[in-house]
Amino acid sequence: MKHHIITTGVSLLQNYCNTQNPRLLDLGLAVQQHKNVENFLNEDPEKASAELNSLHKRTNFLDASSDQSLAVTLIFTETNEGRCVSSLLENFLKSRLVEVNKIPVKGFDKPALDVTPEFAQAEASDALIKLRDGVCEHIRKLRTQPIKRDIELNCTGGFKAEVAILYAIGIKMEVPVYYLHETFRVCITLPDASKP
Repeated sequence: MKHHIITTGVSLLQNYCNTQNPRLLDLGLAVQQHKNVENFLNEDPEKASAELNSLHKRTNFLDASSDQSLAVTLIFTETNEGRCVSSLLENFLKSRLVEVNKIPVKGFDKPALDVTPEFAQAEASDALIKLRDGVCEHIRKLRTQPIKRDIELNCTGGFKAEVAILYAIGIKMEVPVYYLHETFRVCITLPDASKP
């Protein structure tokens, strides 16, 4: 079974907002339009979501002829936007018979202007350490299950600092890490920079 651990960002909400006329929606308003965002996602999942686009480019799971068993773990921030996107992606994936797990990561809904640099540093450090520990523990659990899982880390979506954490985990735990840049048609596997 293929198992992809995916950082989840807000591309779905941003892409939805970009299609609205006038384009005055912010992410908070998009969250309130949950059903409309869900319809937008179902119309063209590759175009709507960076996470689903990269997962499909790596696995072809959206193709009707795809018969592989697939499991996904969504890493999401515990913010209104993060919970909304992870819920929509979870429902979409389950409708495609994909096994879905979730790892919540600490987030905060305060506007960036309302926080001190010290608070931001402490919050980010705490969240990233918990992300690292949570993903490492999740991989260890997956490796003890009776069903053999080919685990990969997808760092296309989410907070850029999460990419660094997933990359370090990938090197340490010998798990491939891949990324899809919006101008590419294929995912790239990040090379192991720890080797000369």
